Parts: sequence; C-alpha cells; structure tokens
Amino acid sequence: MSEIQPATSTAAPQLTKKEQELFDLLEGNPGKCFSRAYLLQRIWGYRDDTRTRTVDVHVSRLRKKLGDRVDLAIHTVVRQGYVLEVRGSASRTGETRFASTDRTASAFGQPVWAN
Repeated sequence: MSEIQPATSTAAPQLTKKEQELFDLLEGNPGKCFSRAYLLQRIWGYRDDTRTRTVDVHVSRLRKKLGDRVDLAIHTVVRQGYVLEVRGSASRTGETRFASTDRTASAFGQPVWAN
C-alpha cells in the first residue's frame, strides 16, 4: 500500500506496524465499514469475544499522527466500526493524504458494511 506523506513536512510520520496494517486495510477499502470485532481478528488475531479498546486507541493515535489532511478521513460509525472516506483528488490519483476534523458518519453517503 501507499506510504503516508504529511501535508506540510517531507518526512512521513512514524507508524507502528499495527497502525500501518490498520491504515493499509482501510486505505485498500475506502467507504467500507469494518467492525471492531473484524479489525481485532484481522489485525491483532483476537477472538470475537475479546473486550478491549485497542482498536479505538490505535485509530486515535493514527488520526493524531496523520494530522490535518483534506482528502482522507477515518470516521467512527457509532456501534458499527470505522470507515475511511476518500475525498477530492485522492480518489482519482491514488495519492495517500489523510485528514479531517469531521469524523461523523453523516459527512458522506452510505458506507459498505463489513462483518
């Protein structure tokens, strides 16, 4: 997948292995909502009945590291999971630039749901 480049710096943010895996999964499936249970199983190898906040923490850290971008945003879909929205030129050119302070599901159309 793409290496993330910050908007105002020439150096890419240092992502942990799990942050990069999470971003790569979301980036490869823009508009698709992934449940916490699916992400825990796919990225961390946890069982479905595991109760943890690790996904929420990793998404929060990923958002902070990627800063204020204008054409990508990771949204929290309440009681469903997380979805990556691609805005503007990124969807046409394949560029990977992240950002948005608006992380509500209502900011875009209906996402595709994943189990």
